[in-house]
Amino acid sequence: MADRIPLHEALRAGTALGWTSVAAVITALVVGVPISDAELVAVLTGLAAIAHLVMARLPWATLLPTPRGKLLIDLWAGGVLISVCGLVLIAGGQSRLDLLLLLVVPFLAISHDDDRRELAAWMTVAALAFGACVGLAHDPLPVPEALLHLVVLAGSTVLSLMLARAVRRNALAVTEAVRRAELEGAMLAESHHRVKNSLQVVAELLLLGRPSDPESGEAFDRAAERIHAIAAVHQVLASRHGGRVRADELLDAIVAGYDDVVVDAEPVELPFAQAQHLGVVVNELVTNAIQHGAPPVTVRLADGVLTVRDTGGGPSEEALAAPGLGLTLVRQVVTNGLHGTLGRDVDGTVRIDFSADARPRR
Repeated sequence: MADRIPLHEALRAGTALGWTSVAAVITALVVGVPISDAELVAVLTGLAAIAHLVMARLPWATLLPTPRGKLLIDLWAGGVLISVCGLVLIAGGQSRLDLLLLLVVPFLAISHDDDRRELAAWMTVAALAFGACVGLAHDPLPVPEALLHLVVLAGSTVLSLMLARAVRRNALAVTEAVRRAELEGAMLAESHHRVKNSLQVVAELLLLGRPSDPESGEAFDRAAERIHAIAAVHQVLASRHGGRVRADELLDAIVAGYDDVVVDAEPVELPFAQAQHLGVVVNELVTNAIQHGAPPVTVRLADGVLTVRDTGGGPSEEALAAPGLGLTLVRQVVTNGLHGTLGRDVDGTVRIDFSADARPRR
């Protein structure tokens, strides 16, 4: 694929240079450049423009990888070279239409740069064509001027080859970078998947040792829920091949085990650390709302503001400041992890304001 990228660029450049050549001949006819048999030159230019249009509209994306595509490029290149030489022979050397080779020969060079033998052959043909059209044209150019044209033509060809090879190197580097990124993404996704599975096993092992008395058993349940909340972050990361976490996907995964929880979150993408902190906070607040409030519970996230509301009026200000493990964990994570503030609206909605290091999903 990378080998074809410079050739695609060469074809695009050839299309642009072809139309520039047509425009140059028309300009020469209009401004009165000394051209013999101007009518025939105009007709040939029109035919060349039609042929150029047909070639430019071919499905090169599918043709380039095939032998047929290579043959068409050779036909295009040869046809353009013959057309320019024909125009010079008809118009005469003093028309200086041989300068059109400055547009044609670089295209020949960069479209055959992938094969040294073909490149050498085409450059030899181009040099012979230049010598023939300049030497055989009637009213030929003076030898010093013809040599100057040849030197400029050689320089433009070398420069074009240098640019084409720079494009090829850049294309190869981009392709390799994309390949590495895809591989690293797949490996990172697999890593998150394994971490998620390990956390789920830890939670299940924790529940296997759950005491029978309600108070101690509830503590084990809450600990398992916290582990599951962190596992949910890794689950979302695994599905997205690493990278950043969609906030709406994260919140949906955290509350997936609850029937009476509604999530309304913007599809912003959060960095891993912030997503992990947010997951812990949401899990604690939702669990608290279900146990001590009244369903349904609504979780919203927009513009760096997280709100959790239930129909039971929510926790009191005293409860938010109480030394219980759950809300103490929420306060610490909000303050030290999300670098935000925890508060309560008048209707009982728990509100967390934080500076979201997030970007909207495009």
